Amino acid sequence: MLSHELPLHYTIAVFDVEGYGAPERTDFHRSAVHNGLNRALRRAFSASAVEWDSCDWQDGGDGALILIPATTSKVVILTRVVEHLAEELREHNEVSSAESRIRLRMCLHSGEVRRTDHGVVGSGIILVSRLLDSAELRKERKNSTEPIVLAVTDGFFREVVRHHPAAEPEKYREIRFTVKEVDSGAWVRGATPIPVRSTPRTPVELQNELVEALMDVPCMADDVSRRGVLGLLPRAISSAVVYHPRARLHVFEIVRTCQDYHNGVHALLTAIRSLEGDSVPVLRAEAVAREWPDEQGHHG
Repeated sequence: MLSHELPLHYTIAVFDVEGYGAPERTDFHRSAVHNGLNRALRRAFSASAVEWDSCDWQDGGDGALILIPATTSKVVILTRVVEHLAEELREHNEVSSAESRIRLRMCLHSGEVRRTDHGVVGSGIILVSRLLDSAELRKERKNSTEPIVLAVTDGFFREVVRHHPAAEPEKYREIRFTVKEVDSGAWVRGATPIPVRSTPRTPVELQNELVEALMDVPCMADDVSRRGVLGLLPRAISSAVVYHPRARLHVFEIVRTCQDYHNGVHALLTAIRSLEGDSVPVLRAEAVAREWPDEQGHHG
């Protein structure tokens, strides 16, 4: 336990759930997310032989702060805990609705922490919390299909990660972030941003790319499944779609028709997500759709 008198050294882990406050989430969904994250963390620690009761845990609703005693190897946290937590989140997401799924940002640091009458303080907590809230890490989260996007502070990388082959330092990439009073470096594991093209793609190119991405989605692969998707669209859109017996041409007509209606492509992807969840093909299609211009020529 933390001492009121003396600071003690801890591994500091902070977490945040992407889109926790999104309008499509109800309190029922947020309860499922909150309980699911709590359960996943406890199971991951147990599977990694890290004693949960030895840690200091502060629940933030959409995230958490966990202080792990120095008696637990940081490499165990980097490898076993993160690996088991990712697996627990995959299992949670597989059986949850889209609104109840969990996509985490997770950050690690280590340093001195002191208990106060009403919580804990430490410069390391400030640093890792700023990293968690940085625009750079939010972008990494948006561009990754993994359940966890992991970042470590520069000091944690140089003192821990790079010295241990089991931590796979070659999979980390350096970033720079500035939040409030903090301007520092950090390292992100495994999240590769979607390449930015030097010139915007034409509407025809985007349309064709979206069609190709949707062809990889199981519920768009056969006629019966596509009719199920159409049944989830607003009637004005579904009734305007021209049927074609060839799968690709039918998908093309669906995309073309949705493009003609305000938020039509969004409605299509929402219907597909309700059937397929956060599968990689769905996430790829959504990545393409984000580049589509809206009625005012903005990308959304």
